[in-house]
Amino acid sequence: MDALIRTMVRQASAERAVVELFVAIDQGEWARVRRLFDDELQVELSSVRGAVGTMGADDLVAAWMRGLSSLDAVHHQIGNLRSTIHEDEAHVACHGIAYHYRSNPVGENTRTLVGTYDIGLRDSPRGWHIHTLRFQLRFMAGNPDL
Repeated sequence: MDALIRTMVRQASAERAVVELFVAIDQGEWARVRRLFDDELQVELSSVRGAVGTMGADDLVAAWMRGLSSLDAVHHQIGNLRSTIHEDEAHVACHGIAYHYRSNPVGENTRTLVGTYDIGLRDSPRGWHIHTLRFQLRFMAGNPDL
């Protein structure tokens, strides 16, 4: 029973790191976002015209800062989390919705992106760190130019 409880606690901790990522992005707390990443990570964001391959965490955070800085508000909502733990590695999959809002004179103020995330994490003395980030866009609605 102790092993099961330990696994459940570690799963919850890995999932909490993923939730923390999206909260930090929404709040524009880029240093907090950076602390959640390994120094380099594998990214697959091509479905939203993003990066593919190995990328430095500092570069990814800087790209997000630039890309999201023109928006008035950003909100991520994730759910249906499914996680697995294997030794010091975790995998968290979830559905996600991102709302991007910017006041616009023509009234098309919002862009909504809906898709799935696959996130790989590594445990360390500092806690869980993301080493793999994949997003697969299912559909987008609203203003594509935001």
